[in-house]
Amino acid sequence: MSKVKIALAGVGGISQIVRIPTLKKMEDVELVAICDLDEAKVSFIADKYEIPRVYFDYQNLLRREELDGIFVCTPNNFHYPMALASLDKGIPTLVEKPVALNSEQAQRLHEKAKSKDTLLVVGMNYRFRDDAMILKEFMRKGEIGEPFYVKTGWLRHWSRPKLQNWLTDSKISGGGVLMDMGIQLIDLSLWLLGTPKVKNVRAYSFNLFMEGDVEDSAMAIIQTENDEVITVEVSWRIHLEKDMNYTHVFGKEGSAFMNPLRLYKELHGNLVNVTPVESEPNVDVFKKSFFNEIRNFINVIKDEEEPVTPIEDGVYLMKILDAIYQSAKNGQQIDLTG
Repeated sequence: MSKVKIALAGVGGISQIVRIPTLKKMEDVELVAICDLDEAKVSFIADKYEIPRVYFDYQNLLRREELDGIFVCTPNNFHYPMALASLDKGIPTLVEKPVALNSEQAQRLHEKAKSKDTLLVVGMNYRFRDDAMILKEFMRKGEIGEPFYVKTGWLRHWSRPKLQNWLTDSKISGGGVLMDMGIQLIDLSLWLLGTPKVKNVRAYSFNLFMEGDVEDSAMAIIQTENDEVITVEVSWRIHLEKDMNYTHVFGKEGSAFMNPLRLYKELHGNLVNVTPVESEPNVDVFKKSFFNEIRNFINVIKDEEEPVTPIEDGVYLMKILDAIYQSAKNGQQIDLTG
């Protein structure tokens, strides 16, 4: 096929830092239009990156453009209505996480995508990290034996700058740090384990300093139907000198760690470091993960790959998030089976 014609809605930080520059560099992609409510900002970015057309209204964009795909990278409350509209037009759509504000909205998007036979994927870039993909393959081959425990966390240091206002308004964001950062870690952990079903969750949430109606710190314990246990801790701002971002996986014959990637396994009664040598030691892991995610979306549109982050996984992830928020609110374990 000729160049894949793409549009992007929402020109916030990630779009400016990664998505737009990446799309502009891809030889088989034509970024034909961008859309945002901030007319001055979107016009400036269009001039900077030589993007032909600018829109301030999403429906107008969909009416006027003939698109092969679209990225929805707006604040969370726009994800559902915008994705619904693009799917209704039969346009393959990538929605930044979370795919919607709750599992009911996510399920309706899934049903719309099926009824229109149209691609819908969720922007979960952690699955596309090089270290995550190496670890996934390592575990698929059974190198650490049967996994039983994943310990993961993302804690930001105390002097972090103020957040965007919409992140602390539940009507716009759908939740706080769990919806912003925890969702990535939960998705990554389940993906590494082979996407098992979840048996139950227990969660705790806190508001330590935030002006808003969402949690700024939280912890969750997730038990799968395979009796694997995942613990997740997240905070937008906590009393630390520097950020902590980690994922540790423990199996019955070895263990694995991310940030940086380290792999250990038991051999002849000894614990041996079997970490592969980095092929690209100076690559920005963050930017490379978004490149891989975008590349997968484009290749799926071209029928060259299968989606790594299908909507089915996004729907189930939102069911887990719903249960986690319910647990934190009620102070009880929530069962997801039955």
